[in-house]
Amino acid sequence: MSLVMTTVINAQGFAVTPAIRAHLNRRFELALVRFTDRIIHIEVFMKDLNGTGKGGEDQSVLVSVSLRGQPKVVTETVSDDLYHSISVAARRTRRAVQRAVSRHDRIERQSVSRLCLPHTPTTDMA
Repeated sequence: MSLVMTTVINAQGFAVTPAIRAHLNRRFELALVRFTDRIIHIEVFMKDLNGTGKGGEDQSVLVSVSLRGQPKVVTETVSDDLYHSISVAARRTRRAVQRAVSRHDRIERQSVSRLCLPHTPTTDMA
């Protein structure tokens, strides 16, 4: 991943091929490029829940994103196709990071505006 952050890719039940790694890097780079200054670390955990050769929705992709000054953002996607799970996980992660960043920025703006309000002393009319 060419983003300026650490990305760790883990897989259980299968090997991470160059094609899987390239697909994951491409999807997450496109999804998270606008948040590179906010992201410290990304961990991606991929798992074949049912084992190889068994059908059903069993390709899990769990993503944990560490943001500067904020709690981690975690998303999970399960599908019957690993590439589809990676693509959906990237979109879900983008939306979750966007919500977290927006929430953080809104709270920061509110606290700054409270600090900057001019203090008007109250006078007792008694």
